[in-house]
Amino acid sequence: MLVIRRLLTPRKDDDAGAVLVTVLVVMLVGFIVASVVAASVLFTVQSNSGNRSRTQAFIAAESGRDAAVAGIVGGCAATTYAGSDPQYAATVYVTTGNQPTSATDAGVAQGCPSASTRFIVIRSTGTGPDGSTSTIDAVYPWVVSYSQQPGGVVTYFSGGFTAGVSHYTGDLVLRTGNWNCTQGALLTGDLYVLNGTVNFSNNCRVEGDIWADGNVTSNSQAISVTGSITTNGLVSLSSNGGATVGKDINAKGNIDLSNQGSSTATVGGNVTSKNTITKGSNWTVTGTQTPNGPDPVFDPTLAWLKAATQWIDFTSSTNWGTKYSATSVCNLVKNNPNPTIKSLLETSGAPLVLDFSSCTGNGNSSFAVNVALSNVTLARDAVIIAGSTASMSVNLTGTINPASGTTKQLLFIHNDASTNYANGEPVPNCGNGNQKDTFNVGGTVSADVKVMMYSPCGLTGTLTSSFSGQLYTNDSTNLHSSGNITTTYTCAAMAWTPAFNQLGCKIKGQGGVQTGTQTQSLGTLAYQTER
Repeated sequence: MLVIRRLLTPRKDDDAGAVLVTVLVVMLVGFIVASVVAASVLFTVQSNSGNRSRTQAFIAAESGRDAAVAGIVGGCAATTYAGSDPQYAATVYVTTGNQPTSATDAGVAQGCPSASTRFIVIRSTGTGPDGSTSTIDAVYPWVVSYSQQPGGVVTYFSGGFTAGVSHYTGDLVLRTGNWNCTQGALLTGDLYVLNGTVNFSNNCRVEGDIWADGNVTSNSQAISVTGSITTNGLVSLSSNGGATVGKDINAKGNIDLSNQGSSTATVGGNVTSKNTITKGSNWTVTGTQTPNGPDPVFDPTLAWLKAATQWIDFTSSTNWGTKYSATSVCNLVKNNPNPTIKSLLETSGAPLVLDFSSCTGNGNSSFAVNVALSNVTLARDAVIIAGSTASMSVNLTGTINPASGTTKQLLFIHNDASTNYANGEPVPNCGNGNQKDTFNVGGTVSADVKVMMYSPCGLTGTLTSSFSGQLYTNDSTNLHSSGNITTTYTCAAMAWTPAFNQLGCKIKGQGGVQTGTQTQSLGTLAYQTER
């Protein structure tokens, strides 16, 4: 029994060994955990140190970019810039081609900008404390403009133009295509047709000179030109209804002044052709008739006009100023907005910039910028910007007045879809499938409110009351007037600094061609890469 009791009774030495094993296991686990934590802390510290150095390298690269920008604005006395605190090295590159993405793109070369420059690229490399580097390529547009840049009805029309609006006041430049004057239309200003013909309908009047590259013709009744006709083509006019040309006719081709009916017609100056002149008995020429004469002289030249009236690319990236952000701008053109565009326009303050270019439609539908303003008293200037893929509709009704004793500007801009050149010059690019924008004007728009309608997609709509400002579009064929109004559109000089300097209304003034003062400036950052 004693032997059995001893065998069955537990020994205290066995308990002590178990505790020792437990302690050793706990110590081992603790050591492992402590090692993992220490390694994690060390990795985090090292990562933070590396991230801090790379961040400092990026900040240094941006400092180099900013130093180069300051140098360009100050006159570009150098194309390389370097700093030691922070450490950076920056180089200025230029191109006359389309927008690049880096300093190594084709056509990009180191240098200072000139009047032919389109874009500037600044490559800047910053170095952090541990030697890590960051390189950025910043792309800026180089803006070349004139203080009296032609605008308004001096605009870009492609493929032809029909004077659907009863009365245009201001010079009209048709860069491509033919000009057709509809019945009873009136242009108060000079007409320049750079690559096309001129044709008159009944009672069409041009109160100014006609300069054309192609033929000038009319078989219609009672057409009138108060100034001269100068063309590289032929001139064929009938006496129908008493046609009148107030001054000279100069043509490279034949001049045919034909009889039609019993009406008499007149030319108030000289008639000169490099070829033949045929004059019917119903015509009276006050001055001399000179066949086989010299080439007609264009002042300014058609080539100068084509360069001076190039299309201007406007986008949301153009520097319009501080954009509205107090509420979601996209909601301003949706149902029951609060605030409304009208209430914002009637609140005094800095110019209002409403940029809808980032707004999207529902499902597969594109976003629509529909602005209807009625009985508004403008307390501030405003620009409303639609995205390139959007549609835009503007309806002005009721009374549109400025605050007492002021003049205001109201701009509607449809983003150009691309700033790339075609055939060496900027062109309008519509990004919504060539869906024309709508522009309707009714009621009373004060002459102290200047309205600008800019559309690379073309305009359609009805004008039942007059307005002044700028029409800048590639196609206004479907924009027409009604209601027997005397004046539909009067060009008025407008400016929105720094987006554009003054857009004028006349090619010539009392002192001759208004070329204005050329200005060159750095645009806002258009594109940047970091690596």
